[in-house]
Amino acid sequence: MKKISFKNIAFLMAISIIIVFPIVYIFVMKPAVDYWNSLSGNILSTGIALIAGIPIALYIDRLNKSKEEEIKYLSDRNREKQILELIKEELEFSYKSLFLNGMKSNSSTMSIQPLKSDLWEALIASQETIYIADPKLLNRITSAYYILKTVKSIEAQAYISLRTSAVTFTLTDGTKMKAAQILLRDSRSFDILFENSMIEALKMIEERILLLSNGKK
Repeated sequence: MKKISFKNIAFLMAISIIIVFPIVYIFVMKPAVDYWNSLSGNILSTGIALIAGIPIALYIDRLNKSKEEEIKYLSDRNREKQILELIKEELEFSYKSLFLNGMKSNSSTMSIQPLKSDLWEALIASQETIYIADPKLLNRITSAYYILKTVKSIEAQAYISLRTSAVTFTLTDGTKMKAAQILLRDSRSFDILFENSMIEALKMIEERILLLSNGKK
């Protein structure tokens, strides 16, 4: 059974008093005709004020809420644009400056500078990725960073192996390779997927930034 709260009880009592008091007053005091004339005039003017005032008040309230929602929406889209520009800058740095200028198809030497994903990790931690309004774009960016971080992790292991291990492994085809070489080769096996993911993510980001810049939300 649902319990009646104190607030509901207080509200019902207040309504009851408002309704009952005039009735009791009329029966006890038995007001004269002048009172009834005055009362009817007051009721009429109050009714007109309520009929005219309530819709106007509701309309003004809707306008205020609509304006607040529009301001928040524009603020969110502006924040989205800023975030996408930062993501674009980070992905371009990893793809153009690091991958294309030393990593791609290179299984003989290793880049000391790792791929960059610090910004994305910070955005995830601060939950600012919620500003990216397009789910498909968010999925594409997430996928690109997934491949990026996979390659980054493998190359980090390869770098550690290069500095700490001199063990040589014999592969199934008889080839002898050190752990760092094997890991670096594994990293290069992602080159095509990495490049395609970067290109597609950057393309979608640029398209979204252009739309936001032109005021198309």
